[in-house]
This record gives sequence, structure tokens and C-alpha cells, in this order.
Amino acid sequence: MRSPWAVLLVMLAGVAEAAEIEKVRVFAGTNHARILVINSDTVENVETRSSPATASAPARATVHLPGVQRGEAVQERIPIGDKGIREIQVVEVGDGVQFTIELEGARSVHSQAVGESSILIDLLTENGAEDETLPTAEHIDAWLKGVSLSRMAGVPPRERRLVVVDAGHGGYDHGAIGTKGTREADIALEIARRTAHALEQRLDVDVIMTRDRDIFVPLRDRAALANREDADLFLSIHANAAPNNWSKGVETYSLASATDANAARVAARENAMAKGWSDKSDPLLGRLLAAGTDRLSRDLAFEVQRNVVSRLRDVYPDAEVVDLGTKTALFYVLVSTRMPAILFEASFVSNAEDERRLRAPHFQQTTADAIVDAVDAWLQRQKDQ
Repeated sequence: MRSPWAVLLVMLAGVAEAAEIEKVRVFAGTNHARILVINSDTVENVETRSSPATASAPARATVHLPGVQRGEAVQERIPIGDKGIREIQVVEVGDGVQFTIELEGARSVHSQAVGESSILIDLLTENGAEDETLPTAEHIDAWLKGVSLSRMAGVPPRERRLVVVDAGHGGYDHGAIGTKGTREADIALEIARRTAHALEQRLDVDVIMTRDRDIFVPLRDRAALANREDADLFLSIHANAAPNNWSKGVETYSLASATDANAARVAARENAMAKGWSDKSDPLLGRLLAAGTDRLSRDLAFEVQRNVVSRLRDVYPDAEVVDLGTKTALFYVLVSTRMPAILFEASFVSNAEDERRLRAPHFQQTTADAIVDAVDAWLQRQKDQ
């Protein structure tokens, strides 16, 4: 007979090994919807059921994932209100999590495993055909693995990679203003120019700048340029600012929901010129997974952040160069581009020490060189994959 301690250890081990639902992504199409459930570990024996509307309840589809728990980043209620999908409720039931999907009409429901640990749920109306505009299971599997979809589809690569360097703000959009009157737009342009020049001189790449002088370029045009030219990489360069005068440091962003309140604040400031745009309503968000860039962008953000901080600390005392790490947020230019993309915040113009360094040509060049080193390392890894 097992001792109580042995039973407790077994129970604790079971809890520790439980998979966690990390993200839920919804793609709504005509008569067809796909729901991607990204888990921390493999999930088996998924159960599905559908039911028509009754006098007291709407049509529903339910999916039970045994042996998992809902992660903190997953909402209990996910409102959709699009293409016949009303909302999704995510509730822990018994030994797992149940998805209850409220529908405008009855649908068949099927699930399949994709990637190493994700579940893809398909909801189809009666006699409805699959919507070809939605990402396929193969697309999603490629994205989960960080594989370029153009490479997967056999599209021949161009002879030279194309990098779009985006200098934030410009013209009447001066961005943040520093304690000594430093304009974010000017700092971003200086670092972007140096980055573009170093990319052309040191790497076997072509470079396009979204602006090379002090002019206003709408955010949508910056992203459209990169998409139209089918760029391999998009680098958006900015200087940071905070409501206080003590925040300082370097940080690099890739695309996802805001990491924290500060990340959301930075995104709101940088998105201010995208009039009428909302991260809650933009249909592009429903297509992001098909771009196959999420993991690649995160890898690039990490490489840039690590390189820049390391190079700056070779020049300045460690205490003066604060490493704020990599973060995520819904920046307009990152949402709208279809290639790996990052947004780099060089330092804070709202902090006197950071502002002084941002104005120094040596700081600007050191930062640019470090960005180029990071891009070089990142591109070499892509060749090896």
C-alpha cells in the first residue's frame, strides 16, 4: 500500500506535467472557421461535439482537451462576432479544458494535431466547403516551426536579400521630444541612415529606406512599401520616451499582444499617426499566422537586443546601458508587414543621460553596427535551415 507521501508526490508530478494552453488564434472565413490552440505539450484524446440551436440556447460546438490547463494569457471569454462565430468560452472542466463555441448556426466540428503540441479545430457549415483564404494546416505547421512559407512553397529566392530600414516618424510627426529638445524623428533617421549604409557596405543585401530625409511618411505606406517589394526583413528604428524622466534603456519589439502595460503604452505612442486603426478590428490580425514570421521575428529581436547592449557596454559603463530586453506589442508597422519585422527603441529621449548619448554620433554608429552584426548572424542562421 502506498504511503500518503507517495500518493502526494504522484499527484504533484501530475500537476507539474500538465500541458498549458498558451495561445488561441481564430480565423473566420466564409462558412468555415479555424481555431488554433497552441499548447506547451502534446494533447491527446481530444473530444468534439456539436449541437443545433434550441429554444433556450444558441448553436454550439464543444471541444474538450484532457490533461491541460488554461494559461494566464488565455481569456476565459473570447468575443468574435464575425462570420457566424459569436464567442468562445474557455473553461477548466474536470481534468482538462473545454472550449464552448457559440455559433449562429449548427456546424460540424473536427480537430487535428499540428506541429509538436498544437490543436487545429475546424468548424464547417452544412455542405460548406473549406475557405481557401484561411491558412492551411501546412501553413500553420510551418509557422509553428519558424519556417519561411515562401521557401516551403518552393519560391526561388532572389539573388540578394532585401532589407527595408524604417526611420520612425518624420516631417510634422516629430515623435517624442527630449529634455533638451531632441526630436525622436531626428535620432531615428540618423541611426537608420547609419544602419542602412553599414548593411550595404558589409552584407550582401539590398537596402531600401522608408524615408532618407525629414519628411512625413504614413505608417500604412511604410508597411506597403515593404510588402510591395517583397522584402526579406523590416527594421523599424525609434527612440523611446516615458511620462517620467527616470526610465532609461534599450528594448526591442516583435509582434504579439503587449507584454505589459509599458509595452502597450509604447505601442500606443508609436501608433498615434495611424488614424482610425485599431488592433481589435484590423482584419490583418486574422491572417498573421499565414505569414510564417512570428518565431523568426522573435529570434531577430533577441539577436538585435543582445548585440546592441553588449556593444554599448563595451563603450559605456554597464550601469549606464540598461537592458530592457525583448518585448512584444501590436505596432501598426509590424502588424501590417508580411515578413520578419522588429521595432527597435534605441534609448529614452525623456531621460537626460540617454538623450545625451542618443545625440552622440559615436553612440549612433555603435548602435547601427551592432544592429548590422545581429542581422548578419540572423541571416546566416536562415541559410543553414
